[in-house]
Amino acid sequence: MKDVLLITTPVYTNAPGQATNYACALARLVGAHVTAWITEIESDPATGMIEPDLMQVGDEVAEQLAKECVPRTVELVQDAASRAGVTCTVVAQPPSSALREKLIDTAQARDVVIFDVCRSLRHPRQGLVQAALFGSGRPIILVPGGAHTPAAERVLVAWDGTRSAARALHDALPVLTHAREVVVTTVADDKERRVSESGDEVCRYLGRWGVRARFDLLQRGNRSVGDILLGHAAEIEAGLVVMGGFAHDMEREFLFGGATRNIFQSALQIPVLLSH
Repeated sequence: MKDVLLITTPVYTNAPGQATNYACALARLVGAHVTAWITEIESDPATGMIEPDLMQVGDEVAEQLAKECVPRTVELVQDAASRAGVTCTVVAQPPSSALREKLIDTAQARDVVIFDVCRSLRHPRQGLVQAALFGSGRPIILVPGGAHTPAAERVLVAWDGTRSAARALHDALPVLTHAREVVVTTVADDKERRVSESGDEVCRYLGRWGVRARFDLLQRGNRSVGDILLGHAAEIEAGLVVMGGFAHDMEREFLFGGATRNIFQSALQIPVLLSH
């Protein structure tokens, strides 16, 4: 891992978003460069990214304040990179109809894409997240506020024997090799023996990378897979969840639900790495 792409919005405070700190810590952990995009994705005060006082001013004043926040955010990102001891390139990317395509093009030449998230994903942020996940061929990490930095954490790897799960496992290896412990977790019904057997094999594979790993088999019951995974991650105090994104046909996932959709709709407390 040599280049981490950070997508963050202009901030109206004197502290960068948590994804900025996470991206810089990850870059330091793996010896990577940070490429930071600062772009206005949405202007919804419910996200917590805009000061409430802006709701009391006119549109022109709010627009001017937003413009002033961009150079401030550039400085905050650069300061965070300097404190972490990593190199950083910051780009103030104006919002446009071509933003999605520019993001895909940029992400394809990076190792991972990191997004700030607050509460559940929704339009237009969800659209950019899905564009990076499906269009770039690169993994993404969703970072909520208050997330721990990635160094020496326990990591939960969601395993269901699909191509996407295998892709996520290998994409996450630069982080997994630094983890204190990896917990390979399968949410299965009673009859799903093949996946549980391959989960043990994954643990043996990780052991060859010098990773301490164990396998947990959980029963689904009446809960969603996403809820079970996030709940188990909280129980074992994991600092990161690794999982395949939309392991099955995307249309089928949206019609019938799925773990990825659960993640998008959740108020995340733990960073989640998704690969497709």
